[in-house]
Amino acid sequence: MVLPSLATVADLAAILGRTFTPEQELQAQALLDQASSVVRAYVRLDITKSTTTDTFALGWPDRGQHVVSDGCWRYGQVTLPQRPIEAVTSVKINGSASQDWWLDNDLLHVRSVPWLGPPGAHQPPQVEVTYTHGWDPVPGDIQAITLQAANRVIVNPSGIRSETVGGISTTYLIPAVGEYLGVLLSRTEQKVLDRYRRSAGSVRLRSV
Repeated sequence: MVLPSLATVADLAAILGRTFTPEQELQAQALLDQASSVVRAYVRLDITKSTTTDTFALGWPDRGQHVVSDGCWRYGQVTLPQRPIEAVTSVKINGSASQDWWLDNDLLHVRSVPWLGPPGAHQPPQVEVTYTHGWDPVPGDIQAITLQAANRVIVNPSGIRSETVGGISTTYLIPAVGEYLGVLLSRTEQKVLDRYRRSAGSVRLRSV
């Protein structure tokens, strides 16, 4: 799934106070696409509102076992990687639809027969989840950082911090990685994005 840019060419033109030529619009869109990818990679989220179907291996919590008349059932759980979660529209366990689940923030609790076999012989139950997540509109600080990252390349494509004519050496804007690589995030921008950043979550098998 191709995700849209987190800011528009019109937004970028507005902060620059200029009108782009058709060629400049193509360049601006490419830079915004790159900046959006960098921001998404840092926060580990899609950010924009969308609907995703993912399949997860069900995990078992330390508590929550329920005994019923026809055997032993447990409530397993998976952590949905995208947020904020607006709605879960479908849950399937090993291909069969389930209505016996509930959502606690990004943690989905699902009732299933427990996985009793040794790891080498059996697979844990597979949970397919379809859910809607993300922001609409994109939060203002995320949009601003995306625009800033793209704008830096437009106004200073060589990454030059200072330059003195007349044989004096040029100083370049070198990020923490040690070389100028184009669209990057500053440490200050990373700190702002930290409030959105997702920690490691459940094992996701596939998405569509």
